[in-house]
Amino acid sequence: MPRAPKEKPVLIIDTREKQPWDFDGDEAFEEVVYEKLDGGDYSIRGMEHIITIERKATVDELFTNFTKDKKRIAAEFERLKDHKFKIVVVEETCDDIMNPHKYYVNKKKINRQSPKMPVAVVTSNLTKLMLEQGVHIIYGGMRAQAMARGILLHAYELHRKGQLFESE
Repeated sequence: MPRAPKEKPVLIIDTREKQPWDFDGDEAFEEVVYEKLDGGDYSIRGMEHIITIERKATVDELFTNFTKDKKRIAAEFERLKDHKFKIVVVEETCDDIMNPHKYYVNKKKINRQSPKMPVAVVTSNLTKLMLEQGVHIIYGGMRAQAMARGILLHAYELHRKGQLFESE
């Protein structure tokens, strides 16, 4: 007996995402739509309150988020507190995060403190997100988009099979 065609998820990209990853033509998704999400940058239609991916492009974006934008970022993750899966996908490697020379404030000699200060700010705040708010941190480097795609597709399949629930 032939199998029914596999249902495909609808990928939601937040309308506030300034330079979204390009999923146009990705046949794994039924459709790619731009809609406002309560938090995060990427999710799957019908699972918006279960899983969200927040994309961070650079060490400088993380540093700015944890300094100048600290209140906004805290409010965003507070809105996500009931999501089962909150994932930050960083388009840098862990080595990049730990390298003081990658940070703009050090490259431009704006930082008047230790060159390790931006590293400490970013790593301590990522640790807080993990331990205090249950956020998963993925250092994807050049494969960040592929990793985010795989996470969302796998979560969708588990949800379709009844193996992924909003809360346990």
